[in-house]
Amino acid sequence: MLKKRSVIAVPTFLSLGLMGSFHAFWGTTLPVLRDFLDLNIEQATVLTAYNLAAQAIACVLGGLLCDLIRRDKILLAGCLVLSSGAFLIGGIVSYVANIVLIFWMGLGCGLILSSTNALLVGLFPDRKGSILNIHHSFYGAVSLVSPLVMAVLIQTQTGWRQGYTGLGCMLLAVGIFFLFTKIPNERAGQRTPFFKDAGLLFSGSNFLSLLLIAAFAIGAQIGVIFLAVTYFMDAKGFPIVWASTVLSAFFLCVFAGRLVCSWLANHMATTRIILILLFLQFSGLIVAWQASGWISAAAVAVSGLGCSGIFPSLLALTGTLFLNVTGTSLGVLAAMTWVGGMFIVWMAGLLSQGMSVQFGFIAIVLASLAGVMVHLLKYKTFLRAETAAATDAKYVDN
Repeated sequence: MLKKRSVIAVPTFLSLGLMGSFHAFWGTTLPVLRDFLDLNIEQATVLTAYNLAAQAIACVLGGLLCDLIRRDKILLAGCLVLSSGAFLIGGIVSYVANIVLIFWMGLGCGLILSSTNALLVGLFPDRKGSILNIHHSFYGAVSLVSPLVMAVLIQTQTGWRQGYTGLGCMLLAVGIFFLFTKIPNERAGQRTPFFKDAGLLFSGSNFLSLLLIAAFAIGAQIGVIFLAVTYFMDAKGFPIVWASTVLSAFFLCVFAGRLVCSWLANHMATTRIILILLFLQFSGLIVAWQASGWISAAAVAVSGLGCSGIFPSLLALTGTLFLNVTGTSLGVLAAMTWVGGMFIVWMAGLLSQGMSVQFGFIAIVLASLAGVMVHLLKYKTFLRAETAAATDAKYVDN
């Protein structure tokens, strides 16, 4: 059985990267799926919302399980679920059947996200901020080439289904790796009852505020990932290859930003990093909404720098403040990102169908602004709590 943490970390990183590839594939193929299933934009965004709802459910369930059983086996299950869906997508011309399928794939994504975050925090408890940013940089790295790959497949005789089939094969290979790992349960030997620790999560306002920031800010990021190609095709008049290039540029900035945030995490308070990134995200999105042509495209890419480290930094801050229930707290936090994304994508689709795709983008902009406002209100409280937690950790180590 494999136990070395550096060996286990690499396929853990890859599993999140492949989940990111699915998200990028889905955003790129959404216009094609609309034609394939004969859907309007509101129906397409509702289909996406089902996927996000499933991810939220699985993140909560996966987070709870991560505090009770072995996290590597939860990751194995997530890879198998997502891979099975990837093999089937595009094979059924039925809206209802595709809702079931995309919901199933969302469950796989949620299990992967919740288990990988908890697994790495447990493997590297002394480097939560940097390791989570590196982890999520794999999401950006794999995602940045995925829209271009899918755009090429769409325009060739190979067909877009082949992209999902290849993704399914890679997920299956990564999942098989975790059949041979052995990672102990984090709560083994702890005397404090799990449900008592879990109940303390919601007794104060700090965790609830973190959930709101995640719902708004990461929800806005999810809106960009799933709707950017549709937005630039319908609102800005870009062909699919150029619209996919914009999404790839966004992921490139996400990747670069997470590498920078990994370094910053060792030199700056996580609370300060989050504030800077939230402002950068909002600035990019409001310009992307109001500007035209390639200025709008460049602004979306810049917003990727802001989006880059918000989620890993929120995870690191949550893991620092709620160490005794790492799996549950990170799982619930991840779930709120998908809940936020579900409502933001749905609202953007509703406004786009009723008004225009250009107007619908305001849902994403306002969500980003709300994330900035909540963090500003709690900034000093978070900073004090983070400093106190860091001081306690140093005292325990000494």
